[in-house]
Amino acid sequence: MPESPDRRKRLLEYEAPSLDPFVRADGATDCSVYWCGVREFPVNTYERTWFLEFMARLALHLKQTQKLREQNFLQNKFLLPDLMELFVKRSEEYVPIVGMTLIPGTEPIKIPDPDQMRKEAQKDIDAKRSLDPTRWMPDYAHLFLDPDVAAQRADFLGYGGMLGLYLKPDSRQIEPLPELPRMFTSHPAFHPGLFKQHAMNLAFEDPWLAQSKEVFGEPFKDSASFDGLPFILPLLTSASLLEATADERKRWFELFDGYWIESKPDKGLLLVLKAPDFDSELLELLDQMRLDGYTFRSIL
Repeated sequence: MPESPDRRKRLLEYEAPSLDPFVRADGATDCSVYWCGVREFPVNTYERTWFLEFMARLALHLKQTQKLREQNFLQNKFLLPDLMELFVKRSEEYVPIVGMTLIPGTEPIKIPDPDQMRKEAQKDIDAKRSLDPTRWMPDYAHLFLDPDVAAQRADFLGYGGMLGLYLKPDSRQIEPLPELPRMFTSHPAFHPGLFKQHAMNLAFEDPWLAQSKEVFGEPFKDSASFDGLPFILPLLTSASLLEATADERKRWFELFDGYWIESKPDKGLLLVLKAPDFDSELLELLDQMRLDGYTFRSIL
């Protein structure tokens, strides 16, 4: 039976489902790597609103489908000029602790001696370049022990310095705090923050912290500060991801099942999932956001 012109036209007009505004990287087939570009950091209001909604929905989806939990971090170099005041204000609530990060395949930053710093600064002055002292700073990152990841994203996402992990459920057998008698909870000296403090103490002892040093700590093992570092994480870029071998990426995924970062080198948000076939799930999330009126607006 000959094919009808209308059916042929429909086939020719068919377009593959769009992951827009994300683009999937073709160079890694063992995992899912996506990039969403922005014009600059800090992002504009439209982009920030969209990213906040997307990250909330993604976290909920991964929690419901894979029971993954989210952990947020903020790179120290991005506190200035916009975030330092807010970071200090929120520190008592979020309780940040400092660890180290590094782009895979690179060496840790070593602070130069004062004479070398002066020479490099003079070169910038002579070349009429703006002086960037952060290039001499180690790549510290702050882990928030407080579990309120949504509030942390609302405060710090969009400025170019956030990253996050999606981790497997805590495997420890943790006994909940006993229910306190009313005579204690009604006493003026009682503070409900006791329960939150208990949760943060457990977070500080979470096994993934030590595991992160096993997976990513090799470049720092000769450092005097290695033993005192609570965690070491990768600063993933599209280049470091695609230049790594499948075995190296497999080793990374022993620590986390998902990873995202506001990547200044890539000029956008980088999203990495352990599952190599995440496209359909991402597409469903994006389609539902469009139906709900969330449109990514950017001027690249």
